[in-house]
Amino acid sequence: MRQPRIRDHAILIAGTLLMTAPLVIVFLGAGNRGGLNGDWRPTADYMDGIVGNTEALARLTGGETTLTGMVGVSLAIAVGVALITTLISMLAAFVLVFMENRLARWVFAATILTLYFPIEARMLPTFDTVLALGLINSLPGLILPILPIAVATFLFRQHFRGLPPEIMEAARLDGTGPVKYLFHFVVPLSWPPILAVFLVTFMVGWNQYLWPLMISTDNSLFPIMRGLNLAGTGSGPSLILGAVSLLPPLVLVLLFTRALSRVAGLRV
Repeated sequence: MRQPRIRDHAILIAGTLLMTAPLVIVFLGAGNRGGLNGDWRPTADYMDGIVGNTEALARLTGGETTLTGMVGVSLAIAVGVALITTLISMLAAFVLVFMENRLARWVFAATILTLYFPIEARMLPTFDTVLALGLINSLPGLILPILPIAVATFLFRQHFRGLPPEIMEAARLDGTGPVKYLFHFVVPLSWPPILAVFLVTFMVGWNQYLWPLMISTDNSLFPIMRGLNLAGTGSGPSLILGAVSLLPPLVLVLLFTRALSRVAGLRV
């Protein structure tokens, strides 16, 4: 028994090292002025390299935006997408599951059909709509067209359908209204999917590149993914952008690991 266990641990350790090697390279390279082509010998001027790469990034953008500015815009987009999508999709799924309506299945089917029309497939008409509404160069224009509501609604609907029907029956007999039932019963039982949906939709907003590139001409709305494209591959500025861009998703994944493992058991 001991020999197979040692072998299994060795395989897991090797896989972990293989998966974390790119992260180590990115974070070490963030303090290397030459990027991937620089001197990789250990030195004491790691922080000086980070400062130098940050200044080089500001020069690349013509001084119109900075690293903190790009991170702020990306965070605003990601948090906006995550909060709005989580709230709207949870309310939509609640209505589809708990409110008696003959059209619920048809509405859900129409919602799922929108998965066939991602932002890349409807970019030109969406741009015309945003332009007509005067949302060019604005955060609402960056956030609203990319909300992944269909996927989130599906996840919440599947979770709500798995809740014990006796809870709803007891709440009705007690005279509990829909709003009170949602916030006093459904939400406390739904934190794993809520956190999972928030994480997934946060990543959707955080990784946006093409839509912000098309919709914004104001460099103050420069997200971090556009900065990565501008800095080039393997350069010092690109590595510091890559290191910063990894931090929020990495922290959220570590915080929400248990929620993700629990939501993986949803009934489909």
